[in-house]
Amino acid sequence: MKGLDLLLINPIAKKRVYQELSKDFSAVEPPFWAAIMAGYIRNKNFNVDILDANAENLDFIEVAKQVEKYNPQLTNIVVYGQHPSASTALMPSVRRLCEEIKKENPERKIILTGLHPSALPRKTIEEESCDFIGEGEGFYTLQGLLEKKDFEKIPGLWYKKENKIFSTNRADLITNLTEEINDVAWDLLPMKKYKAHNWHCLGDLNSRENYAAISTSLGCPYHCEFCCINAPFGKSAYREWNPKWVLKQIDTLVKKYDVKNIKIIDELFVLNPNHFLPITEGLIKRDYGLNIWSYARIDTAKKEYLSPLKKAGINWLGVGIESGDEEVRKDVSKGKFGSKKITEAVNQMKDNGIYVAANYIFGLPEDDKESMQKTFELAKELNCEWANFYCAMAYPGSKLHKQCVEEKIVLPEDKMGPGWIGYSQHSYETFPLSTKKLSAGEVLKFRDESFQKYFTSPKYLNMIESKFGKGAKEHIQEMTKIKLKRKILENQDA
Repeated sequence: MKGLDLLLINPIAKKRVYQELSKDFSAVEPPFWAAIMAGYIRNKNFNVDILDANAENLDFIEVAKQVEKYNPQLTNIVVYGQHPSASTALMPSVRRLCEEIKKENPERKIILTGLHPSALPRKTIEEESCDFIGEGEGFYTLQGLLEKKDFEKIPGLWYKKENKIFSTNRADLITNLTEEINDVAWDLLPMKKYKAHNWHCLGDLNSRENYAAISTSLGCPYHCEFCCINAPFGKSAYREWNPKWVLKQIDTLVKKYDVKNIKIIDELFVLNPNHFLPITEGLIKRDYGLNIWSYARIDTAKKEYLSPLKKAGINWLGVGIESGDEEVRKDVSKGKFGSKKITEAVNQMKDNGIYVAANYIFGLPEDDKESMQKTFELAKELNCEWANFYCAMAYPGSKLHKQCVEEKIVLPEDKMGPGWIGYSQHSYETFPLSTKKLSAGEVLKFRDESFQKYFTSPKYLNMIESKFGKGAKEHIQEMTKIKLKRKILENQDA
């Protein structure tokens, strides 16, 4: 039997990134990127497998020993997180994985692909114990290495030769997703070990294990300055899978793996009605009784789309509100809609029975305490079923990161910072962006206090109990008992 050509590894993440929230309050998401890369390579007649170290809860040494058992020609650590901004926070784990794999076998060939390596390919190959970086989507780069082409003829490849670093032109994007990436290697994933977000299943917290995540498109047509989503794709890189292909994948998830909860990973699912409406129509006909969540923008989630979305089982929409201050939003190219439009759109979602997971960011470049308070007041007014409170981060791959580097603003990777783990929102070492008027510590303190105030408020808890029951309310109360430890706040007054 032919040996293994490619082993894809989903790196370890949970404990250091989420602290105590990792025990019962965070998700364990299937690595969709690893699954589609495995499917693509498998269709090129190579033997491939996936090791999901995160889901299997393996430590670094265990992973290295597993790699030796697999004995692959090429080992690919796939650096994607549960959302685009989580990629960089994985890098400490990726570094340790590379070191342990090389310690076990110095000749083992390692390539890093994903968002962070694509955003900073030269820095990554300089700093990490890897042999190659795949800049871009990675499909053609992996294929070229496995076909043993000359390095200079492999697109999107960074490599070392005689202590020098070389790179080739970025690989072309895959233009027809349905034809070229038609296989998702669900069969190579431990499908019974994934768990949905707690808020996704507030109506039935015991159902969280029946979970999967799937993309129906790649890229994003928007260019919010704080977002790094397009680092692997470049600009104007939005492409879609055929709705029939999407429905076929969901059929497989439901019928073969008994999946009930689904996350649609797309940065924007509710974008092109010619794409998402046929998917919703197909789901309505199937009547699987699914519990789905996906992303929308305030200005794309139009009133006429909400009813079919709900009927299809899309019970939750994640929306980027970001700030309650219009000038702060404009400064980072976040839409032209004001708070009135935001309130109207959220109320329309609620009127159609859709729950809202609202995203807010504290510490954007033009923020001060007054504008951040505006954001929190808007969050309280909207009283959405879930609220993600984030600190602004200049993620590698974003326009904001380039701007901060140019202006010499201290970033987590700088000498005064904690390293890549500083980009994790929930870690002990988190290191938010300072603003023109606020320090990183002031922003973080405001964020953590806002989180506690929101999720412990009687208005919110009463709403949760009325919609989801007493068990959901008690679950939220248990969550808020966990106080995240924050290094940069330890020496500040409580």
